[in-house]
Amino acid sequence: SNLFLCTARKRPTMPKVEARIWPRLSGLSPRWVAGIVSTTLSSEKAGQNTTVGILVTNDAQIQKINKKFLKHDTATDVIAFNLDKTHLGDIVVSAETARKCSARLKISFREELARYLVHGTLHLLGYRDKKKNDRARMHTRQEMILKKVI
Repeated sequence: SNLFLCTARKRPTMPKVEARIWPRLSGLSPRWVAGIVSTTLSSEKAGQNTTVGILVTNDAQIQKINKKFLKHDTATDVIAFNLDKTHLGDIVVSAETARKCSARLKISFREELARYLVHGTLHLLGYRDKKKNDRARMHTRQEMILKKVI
């Protein structure tokens, strides 16, 4: 993908996870973001010898990406783009939406943002959420993984 640069892996069989936060948000580190995705990949026993790019951004930027690539002229919480076997895909999440939703749900911003990161990673791994049964399966797995990362 053109959005992300890959960094070195800790071990050759580990996935490369590159996280970028734009615009910068105080108190949120790319390392924390990448760790959420790495934990999700490990939990699913997936992602070896592959890369994943993550962009944490705001509603305006995610709306531009959504419009350009998916033809939806609206902001959203998370978008996952599957690519190929060596670059599993890219995840774009809106920190702004996470902040609004976390306040409405009375949960921490980090928990809501982590939920989006886990959700996007599960999409890259083939989980779907359009049908009721698929959505229930994905939600159950998402919440199990979320307990590990928050």
